[in-house]
Amino acid sequence: MNWIISELFYPDEVSTAQILTDVALHKINKGQVSVICGPIGYESSYNIQNKELDSRITIHRIALPDLNKNKIFERILRLLILTFKMSWKILVKVKKNDNVLLTTNPTFLIISIALLKKVKKFNLEILVHDVFPENLVPAGLIEKTSTKYKLLSKLYNNSFKCADRLIVLGEDMKELMLKKISPVNSKIDIIPNWADNDIYPVSNFNISEYLQIDVADKIVFGFAGNLGRVQGVLEFIELFIEAQNPNCVLIIIGDGALKSDIQNKIQGEKVNNIFYLGAKPRKEQNLFLNACNIGLITLLEGMKGLGVPSKTYNLMAAGKPLFYIGDNDSEIDLYVKKYNCGWSFSWNEKESIISFLKNISLNDLKSISEKGINSGLAAEANYKKEKVLKLF
Repeated sequence: MNWIISELFYPDEVSTAQILTDVALHKINKGQVSVICGPIGYESSYNIQNKELDSRITIHRIALPDLNKNKIFERILRLLILTFKMSWKILVKVKKNDNVLLTTNPTFLIISIALLKKVKKFNLEILVHDVFPENLVPAGLIEKTSTKYKLLSKLYNNSFKCADRLIVLGEDMKELMLKKISPVNSKIDIIPNWADNDIYPVSNFNISEYLQIDVADKIVFGFAGNLGRVQGVLEFIELFIEAQNPNCVLIIIGDGALKSDIQNKIQGEKVNNIFYLGAKPRKEQNLFLNACNIGLITLLEGMKGLGVPSKTYNLMAAGKPLFYIGDNDSEIDLYVKKYNCGWSFSWNEKESIISFLKNISLNDLKSISEKGINSGLAAEANYKKEKVLKLF
């Protein structure tokens, strides 16, 4: 029996849910798939899919009390309850020699499943979307020198070691995981995320008409995705405002823990070239990804090896050049340099970032277009869904 265990799954439209649903649909070609997952509606502002799921996929869904995941205490309580209930379901349902694919959400389940594996003796693969507890440091939730961090590191490192196979998203994450589980017993494979099949460049797309905002004769930067603590959206807004370029517009689409902070920042600064448009349904993804000239991806300093935003691949498939701010030699930094598909900066290059934002204009459209073409070609050659799923 093949099992997929994840807090997020169909019919939610957040990226992790979609990724795991695609993996499940791929795995049914080799037998029945059962899923243990959390409740529907991870983000209340995101739409829920209504298409039928393959009947060979059996879903065991965990019920939870109504807790706000964007408030730290309620989030921790929610994770504890979810981990306990999912662990019990694993103990009861999963059999010896079954194949289990676990994601790193919910995070506490990484620890409990290491114990369950010893009891039930199933085969375990962990799909590492987030690296704990390292990702808590750039989020400002823990100090790397603290006793709490050292204790959590030991717990998580030992838990990761129990997996038969670790699946990571890039070279930088593999390098980090090799250090975490040294000496290495688990197999570590790189399987990146992929571009959805229904994402493609739309020529002569009327951005103003779709956004209902007049952006004619403007360079539009578009951010679409999770507005979380490590994404660096607030920090980019500050740089964008400081550049004071009337030729540029910033469009923000998505939801997350910092949604209110971002709204308050835009309103407080009284800027007229930054627009927060809320969350959009997944069925409009090809539209809102095409509703920009340049795709924005930011990750806070210290996030190298800790995650690769899945929106990267869809932006590339839409033929958008990437404007990336994050650690040098991180996965997206390497993409930008390897494929010549955008611009990459670290956060300590503040003056260079502001200079770029201040000086970019319609005269740069040819260069923007060329890098966008490179982006699309790289996605087509390396990140097609069918090609990547075979690696599972």
